[in-house]
Amino acid sequence: MSHPKVVYAYTEMSSVVNPTGWQANRNPAHDKTVFYGEYMCTGPGSHKEKRVAHTQDIDKNEANSFLTLGYIKGSLWLLPPPAY
Repeated sequence: MSHPKVVYAYTEMSSVVNPTGWQANRNPAHDKTVFYGEYMCTGPGSHKEKRVAHTQDIDKNEANSFLTLGYIKGSLWLLPPPAY
C-alpha cells in the first residue's frame, strides 16, 4: 500500500496554519512514512524553518509531478466545465 502524501504548492498560508505542520500525535512512527512537501508557499503560516523535521522543501519538477490530472486520475472523475 502506498504511504500518505501531502503537498502544498503555490499556497497562501495564513496565520491560522500551525508553523510546525503535520504531526502524528498518537503514532510518531508515521513520521517515517508520510511525505509532506512544500513548494512556493507564502504568508505568515509558511515558515518552513519551524516545520517538523520530515517536511521537505521540494523543487519545481517534483511539485509539478503532483499538480497534474494524471496524478489524481482526474480524467476518470472530474467533469468538463459546462458549455454555455
